[in-house]
Amino acid sequence: MPSRDHELAIDLLRRSPRTLARILRHAFGIEVGEELVSVSEAFDEIEPSTYVADLVLTGPEATLIVEVQRQRDADKVFRWPFYVAGAHARTRRRTWLVVLAFEESVADWARRPISTFHDGTFRPIVIGPAAIPRVFDLDEARADPELAVLSTMMHGRDADALAVGLAGFVAASTVALEDKNRGRLYADAVLASLSRDDMRVLLEVVMKSESFPYKSEFARENYERGRAEGVAEGKAEGLIAVLVTLCREHGIPWTESRAANVAALDADTLERLVVRVIGERRWPDDA
Repeated sequence: MPSRDHELAIDLLRRSPRTLARILRHAFGIEVGEELVSVSEAFDEIEPSTYVADLVLTGPEATLIVEVQRQRDADKVFRWPFYVAGAHARTRRRTWLVVLAFEESVADWARRPISTFHDGTFRPIVIGPAAIPRVFDLDEARADPELAVLSTMMHGRDADALAVGLAGFVAASTVALEDKNRGRLYADAVLASLSRDDMRVLLEVVMKSESFPYKSEFARENYERGRAEGVAEGKAEGLIAVLVTLCREHGIPWTESRAANVAALDADTLERLVVRVIGERRWPDDA
């Protein structure tokens, strides 16, 4: 059965095909245009059975077949060429098979050439975690919330997870202003992608700041649990990364002396500083 992350990744790209077009442009230099729309994912055989891809996007310039892989699947090496042939015959456009892999080991497997007919080989375009940009800029997160959420899903366990998670939560907040249920879904995905400790720290920052217009029920429940257990120690580096992101957004200079002063602060003091910068949109005079 497909996982929640599998289904959400498909939904993110279905709702924002330009996000996929942007990733392909920056990671592979492939131009497919941004006027992509979702079409039927089913490919019929001569026999009375049907193969169904995760997502098919088509536009004036190209057709993209998107497969989300969380693990290896030996059957896909036979299905993927069939998908491409069927879509190419149907749309008569340049056709690409794009594999979105959540782990680099799965991405390496998917990149292997597939032996096909007439002694040819077939290579999918594989987007692993390394090809998904880390979204730190909060304006970028608001402009492309699907990319920011996908960034958190891919990089939520990296060293800079708190900064990525903040951008993802800002993206969820932006979406929630127009669609509360979808915003809640995005927020929950962001929080679930972080480690337990990073999630608690991010929730402390978010729930103490009045600048976030939206907080999901999931966030409130986990915030109360985090308070009961205590905010994790040793998260100073992550909070400093969040501060750097906020300074970049608000045009606050990040000087060597400021960096040195911040490095000497403990996690609790850093957390209070992050909340103040979020609320005041400037560097506090007494910091």
